[in-house]
Amino acid sequence: MNDHEVYEISTSFPFGRMDASTSATYLRALIGNSPIAIIALDAQHRYTMCNPAFERLFQYTSKELFSEDLDYLIAGPEMMEEARDLSRRVLQGDKVHTVTQRRRRDGMIVDVELYGIPLVVDGELAGVYGLYQDVTERNKAQTAFRAISDQMDNLQQEERRRIARDLHDSTSQELTVLNWNLARLNALVTDKDEALQRLVQETREIASQCSARIRSASYLLHPPLLGEGGLTRALPWLVEGFEQRSGIQVGLEMSANLGRFRDGVEIAIFRVVQESLTNVLRHSGSAVVQIALRCDEDWLLLSISDEGAEQGGPAVSHEKRMYGVGVSGMRERVEKLGGCFSIDGTKGGTTVMVTIPRNMGVHG
Repeated sequence: MNDHEVYEISTSFPFGRMDASTSATYLRALIGNSPIAIIALDAQHRYTMCNPAFERLFQYTSKELFSEDLDYLIAGPEMMEEARDLSRRVLQGDKVHTVTQRRRRDGMIVDVELYGIPLVVDGELAGVYGLYQDVTERNKAQTAFRAISDQMDNLQQEERRRIARDLHDSTSQELTVLNWNLARLNALVTDKDEALQRLVQETREIASQCSARIRSASYLLHPPLLGEGGLTRALPWLVEGFEQRSGIQVGLEMSANLGRFRDGVEIAIFRVVQESLTNVLRHSGSAVVQIALRCDEDWLLLSISDEGAEQGGPAVSHEKRMYGVGVSGMRERVEKLGGCFSIDGTKGGTTVMVTIPRNMGVHG
């Protein structure tokens, strides 16, 4: 909820037409009936009040909350340092928002979305209040969704490997035999039958092109170089093949100390580059592409930039026009690894930016 929405809601309530006593009653009713757990503390971080939702969530009575330190009661030893830091920041006047864990009276750990708000009156800190929403079930659902998504991604990778293997072991081999037979047939055709010679030669060329395309498709479905040598070998191969097929010049820069990463990270980076190059060919009209893959102490950083003409309109519309549904697949791959994905489109071209935490990707 943004500030404008908060203003609209607050002005829709009839506080301005109430006296102080009625306004206080109205406010207490709002807090008391809120499904969000709310607690108020004074400027010394001492308990002043909470609503029933807070008592239900953490199972403490007002008397217990009044007699003990809040962080001690609901943070527990594991989260005490984090809770103290959040309390200190709010008491200094900062608003905080985080998703963390807290402990109920029965010892059960719950996931909570926490808002810490300083209450400032006439420029002085009068107290603070905290809002806690139990997001345990939501987090469980998100974890389950990620597990299913990972499983589907693994199945997809296995299917890609199977199709690539079948193309190589069957169709590719059959086309090799076809080429061999056409060569033998060409040798049997007499020089006098030029039309038949030309037909056989054209058929051989078509078969050779099919064989090359199937070999390329097999490698793109599951590039063997990615497993053998990682991104430092697979990306140059991908770029070289793209340049040959498209005529688009691609500059590729990679950190000298790039090294190897987990399979999921290497596959994600490879697919983002692959999809981005495909989109440049289909939509951009750019004659050049620049790719940079670097790593520092904390992050793996990828950027893909072209010089295609931007078609006007906001950035979101630009994403949909220039990248279609492929962008959602790229973003999902990156975000599953804890990374960030963005597209910046201007009149000077389009840049795809990917950042992935390095500790998510390194082997070992």
